[in-house]
Amino acid sequence: MKYLLILSFLISSAFSFGENLQSFEADFVQTITDETGKVLTYKGKMYTKRPSFVLWDYTYPQRAAKKLYLNDTRAVLVQPMLEQATITEIRGGMNFFKILSSAKAVDDTHYLATYHKIDFILKQENGVIISLSYEDELENKILIIFSKQRQNRFIEDNLFRPKVPQDYDIIRP
Repeated sequence: MKYLLILSFLISSAFSFGENLQSFEADFVQTITDETGKVLTYKGKMYTKRPSFVLWDYTYPQRAAKKLYLNDTRAVLVQPMLEQATITEIRGGMNFFKILSSAKAVDDTHYLATYHKIDFILKQENGVIISLSYEDELENKILIIFSKQRQNRFIEDNLFRPKVPQDYDIIRP
C-alpha cells in the first residue's frame, strides 16, 4: 500500500507540470524493475484534476485490477479481486500540482522534480508529459509511459469519489 501511495503521489505530481494545466488523463504502462532485474508491468488509465484529485485505474494484469483514489487528505485503494478497500489518511496536505510546477528543466525535453528526497525525471514533448521515471525507497526503478494524453478536458468531480461496494471489507491501517 505504501508503495502505491508514493507512486501515486509522485505520478499525480507529474501532471501539475504547467501552471495552465487544469486536468490530465492518459493511458499508462508502468514497469517496475527490482534490484535483481525482475520486471513487473502494469497498465491502465489515470486521471488528475486540480486542485489535487487523482484516480489510477489499473486494468492489467486483470488479476491485479484495482483503483487508487487520491486527494489532499486521503487515499482509497479498491481491490475487486480481494473484495476490499483500504482507506488511508494522508497527513501533510500535499498539493501535487504545486510539486511539479517547481520542476526544473534539465534539457529541452527533461525536467527534474524532487519530492520526499526522491528525484523524478519527467519527459515532455510540446508541453505534454510523455513519461515519468524515478527510483523508489526500495531501490526499484519505476518507469511510467503515457499515451493518449488529454489535457484540460472537463472531468466531473464524481469520477474521483471512491466507489466501494457495500459488501467489501474496509481496512483502515
